Amino acid sequence: MKRNLILSALCCLPIIGTLRAADFQSLEKTKAPMNVVLILSDDLGYGDVGCYGATKIKTPNIDKLAAEGVRFTQAYTPGSVCSPTRYGIQAGRYVWRNPRHHPTGVHAPGGCLLFELDRLTLAKLFQQQGYATAAIGKWHLGFGEADNPRFRYDFSQEEIKPGPLEAGFDYFYGMAANVGNSPMIFIENHRFVGRKPGDKVEMIGRATVKPWSPDAEYKEDHVAGDIAKKAVEFIERTPKEKPFFLYFASNIPHNNITPAKEFAGSSQCGPYGDFIQELDAHVGWVVEALRKKGVLENTLILYTSDNGGVLPQNERLVAQWQARQAGHLVCGNLRGGKHSIYEGGFRVPFIVRWPDQHAHGTTSDVIIGHTDILASCADLLGVKLPDNAGEDSFDALAAWQGNTKAHVRDSVILDSANGVFAIRQGDWKLIERNDELVGENNKVMKTNIENQNQLYNLADDPSETKNLWAEKPDIVKQLAELLAKARKDSRTRP
Repeated sequence: MKRNLILSALCCLPIIGTLRAADFQSLEKTKAPMNVVLILSDDLGYGDVGCYGATKIKTPNIDKLAAEGVRFTQAYTPGSVCSPTRYGIQAGRYVWRNPRHHPTGVHAPGGCLLFELDRLTLAKLFQQQGYATAAIGKWHLGFGEADNPRFRYDFSQEEIKPGPLEAGFDYFYGMAANVGNSPMIFIENHRFVGRKPGDKVEMIGRATVKPWSPDAEYKEDHVAGDIAKKAVEFIERTPKEKPFFLYFASNIPHNNITPAKEFAGSSQCGPYGDFIQELDAHVGWVVEALRKKGVLENTLILYTSDNGGVLPQNERLVAQWQARQAGHLVCGNLRGGKHSIYEGGFRVPFIVRWPDQHAHGTTSDVIIGHTDILASCADLLGVKLPDNAGEDSFDALAAWQGNTKAHVRDSVILDSANGVFAIRQGDWKLIERNDELVGENNKVMKTNIENQNQLYNLADDPSETKNLWAEKPDIVKQLAELLAKARKDSRTRP
């Protein structure tokens, strides 16, 4: 029996704590498909919210999701920057398998659509099951059809496509990429918001978009609130009898740090803390909209981040530095942060809030990856993934449901912004030196401490302080062979 249709039976059971897998399989099918809301933060670190250790920043709404669901302590993004993770979530596939994405860094704001038009995405998965689908917020997965990672989209055209709608979303409202990237104009479906017939949009060079009027551009400190309101509107206007999948991609707390005026000074950590507390309020808006509509107890909520937080090394990153001086640790006690190959770049908050709270307050150390969202939602829907989709996606539904003994995947592969690879299996993490990055043309990586052969036991040394490469040759050999096989093969999912 498929576990996607469990909710009506759940509502009839007095459930306390975590259910066993057998309990789920014994439940009768519900009459109504479950709604799914995926909330993705931008550059939120492992230590940025209360339920993961933050004390100077208050996140009661996010903390409540954890208290009413499953909080994962070992959830991994596939990349330590955003577009690789966003692709991995939607495609269930490591982005380094995709020639449309540059092997290092992030996808260009005007880069091509990263999905082939016939590829199954998370949005298409729901769409094919009769769901209303919406992507609201930061896209950063490209526009236009091309196989060249150097391609740049011409935003002067009347219609902006292919893009989110062709990737499976019925509705899109948001930004092409980061708030500070051109075009700084909201896009709704296939058009710039407010653009009338005859309004001229100019391309200046390959990357700068000049709108028909300066007033067409959004105000940076309004963006987060504007897209959160659009997420609420989508929930409110979707017919109650129609199941929906909402992908709400907030821009918080990505630089620039621009909390709205009503949140300024609200935290003990300056603007960075204020910005995260604004994000927490937006999470509360979404939950309250679900409650008011009467669908909260028929909605699965996933909350996570696209990569680790930005670590300030000096005063240049003013907001993060101020938060650090106030005693806040963006990535907790993990080493590294955004861009890096270390744990702080990949290990992020991941919370699953189930209807009827049947996994109430569970903390799980099961290793899962963001690429697993596709296969897990397929199981939720009772759909079998085709062989040419979700190549690196494993079914984590049992773990999402609170089974702390569930086995999801044997290993997870990590790819830093600089093209350094790592693999984690069990307690061991191997970082492999990439010799292609140490030539004369890449002097930065030539001496980079990250691009060295390293091995860590994360159970004993979660902060990655003791390199055991020379002491554990058998483990090095085993993990290096596993990493090489995964990169040689076209998939890791059987």
